[in-house]
Amino acid sequence: MDAKSTVEFTMSFSKKKDRWTIFLIVMIPIAALSGWFLAKSALNTNETFYVNIEGSTTVYKIIDKSYKAFTLYHSGVIITVTGTGTGSGITALIDGQTDIAMASRPFKDTEQTNANGGLIAISIAKDALAIITHASATPINMTLDVARAIFNGSITEWEHPAIAASGLSGTIQVVVRESGSGTRDAFNELVMGDSKQIENGSAYVSNAIQKSSNQLIKDAVAANPNYIGYLGIGYIDSEVKAVSINGVKPNIENVLSGLYTIQRELFLITSGDPEGMVKEFINWSLSPEGQDIVLETGFINVAPTTDDIYN
Repeated sequence: MDAKSTVEFTMSFSKKKDRWTIFLIVMIPIAALSGWFLAKSALNTNETFYVNIEGSTTVYKIIDKSYKAFTLYHSGVIITVTGTGTGSGITALIDGQTDIAMASRPFKDTEQTNANGGLIAISIAKDALAIITHASATPINMTLDVARAIFNGSITEWEHPAIAASGLSGTIQVVVRESGSGTRDAFNELVMGDSKQIENGSAYVSNAIQKSSNQLIKDAVAANPNYIGYLGIGYIDSEVKAVSINGVKPNIENVLSGLYTIQRELFLITSGDPEGMVKEFINWSLSPEGQDIVLETGFINVAPTTDDIYN
């Protein structure tokens, strides 16, 4: 190719490149605007979407706040959230009475069998179970063996040498979650040594008071100096004192490091792969905005927050 041909080819190629660049400059905004109109059209349909969520009272504290934020950006979506306990939520899901079950434990083999293998669990947060005493108590440390002995009735008085540092006196009253609670199942496995409470020493003392939510346990312990109970760390406040286990406090840092061992994951469970608005809500729960709410409610995020993304 001679010099003249080379120049002509280069000029021709340059003109074609310029025309292609101009084409892209014009078309990209048009394509983006078209996508915006399509998305807006889809959101502005007159259809109303209903999503029912039921189950764990621990997870309820997160979802009760996150669904309100979610619906601010999703018009035409009506979400109902009810805290009934993990077992009840999963049963409702299997029976087709709810779209999402909130769970503070993994689903059981028997539940998966009843669901014909269709249950799918998505972790949205981490939690630690904390043993709590009345706010007037001096913060104390105990081993898992001592904790087990208190809840199974082997230790019955606050003056016992293992816990006398609390400054409390009198007979200990144990407060626990009701049967079917995911929090109870987790505590039974991690502290009592047997989730089914069949093994020797794993059953609660016979006069243990049962409560149907974390909040009710907190309220009972806050109102009675002799009471001791357990709950998710998201419910701890100035009205109660959290007990250290083996010298480790139940807080976010110690859960993340693995030093505090009484911990678990929190789940949203669906029957089959989530679809439609159910999938949209679960995805949003794992978004930075959704994970911000996990932290705001006192639990531990499992995916990046907005601080992780933008800082």
